[in-house]
Amino acid sequence: MTSNNVWFGVQAPQYGCDFEDMKRLAQEAERQGFDLFTILDHFINEFHPESPRNHPLECWTTLAGLAGVTSKIKLGPLVSCYAYRRPTVLAKMATTIDIISGGRLLFGIGAGSSGDWQVQEFKSFMGRFPPAGERVRGLRETVEICKSMFTRERTTYHGKLYKVDDALNSPQPIQKPVPIMVGGGGEKRTLRIAAEHADISHFGVSRIRDLEILEAKLSALRRHCMAVGRDYDSVRKGSACVIFIGHTEDEAKAKLKRFAVYAGMPPEALFRAAFVKCGTPDVVVDGIREFVDMGLGLLTCIFYSIKGVDERDINADVEDMRLFADEVIPQFARAPESSSARSY
Repeated sequence: MTSNNVWFGVQAPQYGCDFEDMKRLAQEAERQGFDLFTILDHFINEFHPESPRNHPLECWTTLAGLAGVTSKIKLGPLVSCYAYRRPTVLAKMATTIDIISGGRLLFGIGAGSSGDWQVQEFKSFMGRFPPAGERVRGLRETVEICKSMFTRERTTYHGKLYKVDDALNSPQPIQKPVPIMVGGGGEKRTLRIAAEHADISHFGVSRIRDLEILEAKLSALRRHCMAVGRDYDSVRKGSACVIFIGHTEDEAKAKLKRFAVYAGMPPEALFRAAFVKCGTPDVVVDGIREFVDMGLGLLTCIFYSIKGVDERDINADVEDMRLFADEVIPQFARAPESSSARSY
């Protein structure tokens, strides 16, 4: 993987945002030449799950709205949890958004995580939190059902969790096929599913020793690709990064400190718990380049500015996106074709 085909996406958490905020962020990402705009598939605010305010808009209905107010940028969830919607219904929803958007959907799908707040979310909305084995099985079956429905009008599928008899998906999506992004870095099972089915494998390189973790994920994905007879280079590798960028080092650090207070952790702990780049554009470029040189082909940037105690600063997010687009993206040669025409 060389730097001339790295993609840059924007992940915009819906926490504290109304639809006008989300529309503004998506349109700005498109205007600034980002390749992809993604949102969360969650029902509660991960940082303040018990708070009565600042919880997210629902993912797929928000994407449908964004599909109608953008024209070029790819759109999708990062990533949708398989268990929140029956696979056949999810495939129909995704197909509809691909049609509304004129063929710009990226179908992001994952098994769901097991953090305390995510377990609470699962239980409150779905009634139970499935064990890890069931969640990975559900991810596999959902991917296989949706993949079939994206390419065939009729699908029959009998798995351990889901049974589908002659499900009709008409009209069909515009994209043939709809690109699939499998989220998650489980080296034994999730990356196996990515090797078999994904156009993009999107995994975290969080905690400490980021480069070592990235190498482990890439090595595991490579082994699975070899095992299933897949060209390793045909799978784009992606990860998210929280970006605190400023014209000066102090400006960037001030943004990080405000976010750390909001997240309820010391700034040093935030660095240990997440893939974070903080500093001037030159510092951010250097931090990203080492990951790109190892094979990362998609960097999903999270711009998350906080003002006051717990209030999002959308204006600051927009300014950070512009600074990143102006000063960071040009340091990575872009593919000559437009973002809407790039292949996976």
